[in-house]
Amino acid sequence: MRFYNKFLDFLSMTPKEGDEQKDLAVFIRSLSIIFLFYFILTSVALFASTYYVAAIFEDLCAGFFLLSFIFTYRGKTNFAMDFFGAVIVAAPTVLTLVTGWKTNFQWCLLIEILVLYFSLEINREVKQKLLWIISADFLVLVLLSHLIPNNLELAKGWNLYFHIFSAAAYTFAFHVIAIFYSNKFNTAEENLREVNDRLRAMASTDALTSLPNRRVMNEHLTMLAYSYERTNTPFVIAIADIDFFKKINDTYGHEAGDYILKNLARIFDETMKEKGKVARWGGEEFLFVFENASGAQAKAVLEGMRNQVEKTVFHFNDDDIHVTLTAGIEDYSQITGIEITISKADKKLYQGKEQGRNQVVY
Repeated sequence: MRFYNKFLDFLSMTPKEGDEQKDLAVFIRSLSIIFLFYFILTSVALFASTYYVAAIFEDLCAGFFLLSFIFTYRGKTNFAMDFFGAVIVAAPTVLTLVTGWKTNFQWCLLIEILVLYFSLEINREVKQKLLWIISADFLVLVLLSHLIPNNLELAKGWNLYFHIFSAAAYTFAFHVIAIFYSNKFNTAEENLREVNDRLRAMASTDALTSLPNRRVMNEHLTMLAYSYERTNTPFVIAIADIDFFKKINDTYGHEAGDYILKNLARIFDETMKEKGKVARWGGEEFLFVFENASGAQAKAVLEGMRNQVEKTVFHFNDDDIHVTLTAGIEDYSQITGIEITISKADKKLYQGKEQGRNQVVY
């Protein structure tokens, strides 16, 4: 087991090109080892059956597979793939012509077709041209190996030996290819899912405060209105605005304003946990929705939040900044709908502004 683990570690070593070539390198190494042993072991049967030239040619090809294996550790992974492809096409072509169709060397060509599409370095047009060449080679082998008689007969007992290792080699090769393609597909799918999640988050989240944005809140309000029609579950809408926010930006700079918005967003988010939802509505305005609550309950929560903000000192660089909030609250009514409910909350907000700010109007 220890030797097996060390062998896997050796097989999985990152090539000199870096991590981006690692999968391809391990892929070529695995296949090279399989066909290295396949050609050596089947050459024994040919040698025992006195087909010396074919046996020596197989051993030579086994050496080429060893070279493709070594190239992946020398910073030549792409070359190793090309070299492997050339050998896996040329060797079975020659051996099939020499030994006949029944020896099954021709199936190596199918391995190369699958290998071709694993690398991203070869463009699609080149892959298609190589595919046509390999397919033509395969058809020529079909014709020639059946039209030209071949009297190759393996020595007694070696026929079974030969075909056992042939079957094992192709089984292992297809197994390796299936694993690598599966891993590649799963990785690509996972990366795509992560990208989609990030894009979805970007589309639904305010970049500065990390709160839901206006679009998401509108969707949420539509869902609550639909639920209200079915279950009569009440909810309350409130709009809060930072008092004299323009003055903060003018006095301390826009970075200070952003700092205030981010910190207030954290306070708002903590306040609204298990009570409803808060979103950045625009600029220094935030919209709150209290689910399954009355206006009086919402006002109590907002008063506590307003008081917390008033007592908080925001330290930015060498400045201590004090902030206050004004908010307006309105109960949702099916008769008036979402837009008018928001408009009424907004009017109460401006009523609070006119009455001196730093207050919640219900």
